[in-house]
Amino acid sequence: MLARPQIDFQRTPVTLSIALIAVAIELVCSFDPARRDFFYNELRLGIWWQIWTGELWRPLTTTLLHGGILHAAFNVYWLTVFGPAVELEFGSSRTFGLFVLLAYLSSLPQYIISGYIEPGSGALVGLSGVLYGFFGFCWAGSRCRGLLAAACDPATVQIMFGWFVFCLALGVVGRVSGFYFMHVANIAHVAGLVFGLLYGHTLCQRQRRPLWLALSTGLTLVVLATLIACPGHPGYEYARRFAALR
Repeated sequence: MLARPQIDFQRTPVTLSIALIAVAIELVCSFDPARRDFFYNELRLGIWWQIWTGELWRPLTTTLLHGGILHAAFNVYWLTVFGPAVELEFGSSRTFGLFVLLAYLSSLPQYIISGYIEPGSGALVGLSGVLYGFFGFCWAGSRCRGLLAAACDPATVQIMFGWFVFCLALGVVGRVSGFYFMHVANIAHVAGLVFGLLYGHTLCQRQRRPLWLALSTGLTLVVLATLIACPGHPGYEYARRFAALR
């Protein structure tokens, strides 16, 4: 049976607050499309080259922006599936910490790798990378934590991996044909899922926990280090030139 959302502001304030912020921003943008650019650039919420000029919050806040009402509704639904399981199991402060980590660890690889491959690529928005991180965490942790297992029943796992493969296929078709039916942040999906699985295995694999901890910590630091320097990336090089002119 498909996991059903559990909404309870007293017990899951982090999950519900993130969901409400994402919905509120998208509603404003839906009624006034010009606000999308305002939020992304003028309000400095979207990830862009300014992450290397001190605006370190952008990889986090860009996850709260979306490309349309359906995009936001899809992501918020799945947030309310996996978020409560994590928050009820580990508490609100740890859930918020995990959310922040996964936001950086999914947004940064997407922005940086796509920048190397396709300089000048478009805006990156949405919670989907974080959601695949939460999914991977719940799936890997389902062997030792009951609430995580409840959020990852077989139907949910099939849907999440089915959508994962479908999005990858869309990306391949788009690159080959030059026609993108919809732009999907596949790198963010992959990165979020990988880190979610790493953290989940670190939680549950007691005998091999030191190995999983070392691996997850090392890879986390590698990704976060790109906030300091990312040689050759168009955005990083532009930020260096911008700083030199100031």
